[in-house]
Amino acid sequence: MSLQLDDGRLKCLPHPAEGYECEEEGLTLDQASERGRLFRETFYVCRNCGKGGETIEKHFEKKLVLHSVRSATRWGWGLAIVFVPVFLWFGWWEGATSFGIALLVWPAIIWKENRKISEELAARNLPRADAPGRFGIAFPTSGCSPEKVIGQRLPSEKGEFRATGPCCDRPDWIEAYRVKDDDRVPCCRCKVGLMTVSEHAIH
Repeated sequence: MSLQLDDGRLKCLPHPAEGYECEEEGLTLDQASERGRLFRETFYVCRNCGKGGETIEKHFEKKLVLHSVRSATRWGWGLAIVFVPVFLWFGWWEGATSFGIALLVWPAIIWKENRKISEELAARNLPRADAPGRFGIAFPTSGCSPEKVIGQRLPSEKGEFRATGPCCDRPDWIEAYRVKDDDRVPCCRCKVGLMTVSEHAIH
């Protein structure tokens, strides 16, 4: 995962410290996602020429709770209108009461949680005034490694995803983490040997 800075460059957010690295720039991951500045970089290797490449896709952080009081009110009260009468119809008074009260107060719970989160972020000075994303910029055309070929993901016949990029006459891209010695991928540096990725060769 990477954060796009205001000059257009992508800053790598290494796992598992993505949140810490992002906050070093003055944003939480959620704030960077809301500003459209989070991107997923996926690295590939061409089986025919050995050149490395990558794809860049916008990444959105998945929210675990509803962050909008309006949405919580709409869903909570809507579900209460639907389910409480059904529970009453079947004579389950305790369930109708507890379920109805929980759904009715749900917006207040969301509002309280949002306020607590806002106070915590304000205490940590997030987002900072100089944080990336104050204004819109173009989609990044180069990743963290400028020498990498930039392609795009295409669905293959087997239902997997492959990449395409301007590297050779017969591009055949596979994910970098799947490359094995048996694939006999040419070395893109010496143009003579083969890429070695077995565990015993990594030191």
